[in-house]
Amino acid sequence: MKNNTYIKRMMFSYLPILFLTISVLIFIFITILNELNVRNAIQANKVTTEYISNMMDNSLKTIDTDARKLIDTNMDLQAFLDSPSDRLLNYAASNILSDMMVQHNFIDSVYFYRAKDKQVLDQSKIRPLDEFPDRSYITELLNQPYSSNWSSPRFKKGSYEEDLTIKVISLGRKIPINTGSLGYMVINVKVDALSKFIDEMIDRNLTNAQIYDDQHVPFLPEVAFASSNKGVHAEVVSDYTGWTYQTEIKGGKLYSILLNGGLFWIFSILCAILLAVGSTFYVTRRNYKPIEAILHRIDRFSTTIKPADLKNDKNEFAFIDQAIERLITNNMAFQEKQQEDLTIRRQQFLQSLLNGEYEAEKEIWVQEREHYALREGTRFIAAILEMDHYVQFCLKYNQKDQSLFKFVVNSVVVEFAEQHKHQIMIEWIAKNRLVILHMSEEEQDLEHNLLKLAEQIRSWIADQLDFTVTIGIGTATDAGNIIRSFQEATHAVNRKVTLGINQIIDTIEVQEGTSSEWFTYLQWIQAVVRQVRQAESGWLDHLVNLFQEMRTQGLSKEDIDRLLHYLIFQMERELEGIMPEIDKHWHSSMKSDLLLGLEQSDTLDQIEASYRQTIEKMVEQLLELSQNRRHHVLMKEIRSFVAENFTDPNLSLTLLSDRFQVNSKYLSQLFKEEIGENFSDFLITLRMEYAKKLLIETKENVQDISERTGYTSSISFSRVFKKWVGMSPGQYRESQQ
Repeated sequence: MKNNTYIKRMMFSYLPILFLTISVLIFIFITILNELNVRNAIQANKVTTEYISNMMDNSLKTIDTDARKLIDTNMDLQAFLDSPSDRLLNYAASNILSDMMVQHNFIDSVYFYRAKDKQVLDQSKIRPLDEFPDRSYITELLNQPYSSNWSSPRFKKGSYEEDLTIKVISLGRKIPINTGSLGYMVINVKVDALSKFIDEMIDRNLTNAQIYDDQHVPFLPEVAFASSNKGVHAEVVSDYTGWTYQTEIKGGKLYSILLNGGLFWIFSILCAILLAVGSTFYVTRRNYKPIEAILHRIDRFSTTIKPADLKNDKNEFAFIDQAIERLITNNMAFQEKQQEDLTIRRQQFLQSLLNGEYEAEKEIWVQEREHYALREGTRFIAAILEMDHYVQFCLKYNQKDQSLFKFVVNSVVVEFAEQHKHQIMIEWIAKNRLVILHMSEEEQDLEHNLLKLAEQIRSWIADQLDFTVTIGIGTATDAGNIIRSFQEATHAVNRKVTLGINQIIDTIEVQEGTSSEWFTYLQWIQAVVRQVRQAESGWLDHLVNLFQEMRTQGLSKEDIDRLLHYLIFQMERELEGIMPEIDKHWHSSMKSDLLLGLEQSDTLDQIEASYRQTIEKMVEQLLELSQNRRHHVLMKEIRSFVAENFTDPNLSLTLLSDRFQVNSKYLSQLFKEEIGENFSDFLITLRMEYAKKLLIETKENVQDISERTGYTSSISFSRVFKKWVGMSPGQYRESQQ
């Protein structure tokens, strides 16, 4: 414990850094603040003073100019001063005064003196000079040989003798300008108006401003400069009025210190350095005390590390290192145990959510929700991933390989969820079933996001692994009803027996009543998507029928949202990979337009109009791009031929290859690129649509219909019809009656 090298290193490491830091800060503070900021402030103050002077002069010059113009050009004023007193002339002259005051808000009052009869006219009335309250100033004007500019501040009585006096500056102009033989025009401006005008240009909290006349008498006695230092004052003398404008920066004592630092700053620097050095020694010693206490505690309680072991150590950290090494070993064992406990706890938590056990025990739910960082109002949706042909899978792979494949599936689900920033919980609830619990604080697009995530997972597994999966998806709900979403997902995945494997089965597709109205909705959605993909005009009729049926049945907003989200999902699935331009257009604008139209529309008519407009743009782009694609004309001809001869039992790729002189493999590739599906699916679609029409419009039996649609065997026809449509021909005929 005597070899305390750490405390020495710490002190000698801090001192150079601290000294350098203080020196740099002091240099920056004195140099920049004292030399730059203060000078800039004084320069800015001078510019402000010149601005105030110019603005004030311009305002007063404008009043003077307008007065001169009025004297020279106004015939009513000439008539009033030159003619005998007349009420009409008096009224016209009074209007001139009123107009002058309206044009210039600086003016407090204005009046005419008529030399002919020594009468004075203001805004209120005309009276003799002896009775006019401000007669002293007119008398002063009459005694002046020459006209002057604006007067110094003076006190003027109001329109009546008993009115209070007002501090004003005045301008008296002879009429005419050169002789004054007809009279005078007097304009008075309140000093308070000048003060308010200055206040609009400066901040009185930061700057003082004063005006002095040619005798250095202040206009505003209430404004006093706090500093006698001329360095912070700025003065400008007006060429027009001869007045002096002066401003001062309100800096206080600190500002004066910045201007006149000197010895004060040198003393402050020395004090700061001494204080920093002393503080460094004190803080270093204080910070070392906890380390010293740790050393004593380890030395006192350690039974495995002997004090003799420290004799050859160069510093005290070797002792701490041995103790910490043992602590890390114990901690790693504890963390492994805790991780196992967390895994079990997460499994129990997920099982409790799926079983609805937290619905009755709210306190436990709140604790677990905080533990897993779930906010109140979080929405949940469950999905079940089931491995197809699990018996064959178990026969083909040993137990180790089976576990490895399940781990791969587990990792794929987590990775895709992280790519899209989705919050999920997953757990194998059976040997061949993985539950995926999707969580989000935003209810919008919850089902759509899970559908997209499930399709990515299914597609990747089908392409990369030697088996396939079927995924059933429930509906979005709150925490108390997760069991319902889980049961819906389970019910959906159980329907793969009839609907087929290696696909996504949404709850919409397996709800009660899907054989009638819901099945009709889904058929129209599929028709719209397929015909948009093929850029056919028939998509509009199917879309109109879809919205008309929703309108007729009076579907709720929730049901409409689910159906249209399903349409968006199917649209994205069909358009993905068709063309780079279309894929880019879909992700950049079309998908967001469809979602935005659904979100911002209040009525079904608005939603329909938005969807029609958006899909029309997509179809137009598809048509334009399709026109430029190679073999478009050829494929159009082949497609027309297939559409006309799809009832021919001998119709095949070989027949088309021979007829149009195209390699069958290449023709199959063109079908996929141009039409979006392979030849067999396209042919089956035409035959099934025709079969459905015959089942609805005729009473022919299944055997006859199968022959008319190109099948030689009614058994084959029935099997294909059920797989394609989801029900047998007889069931379909009954559902449409």
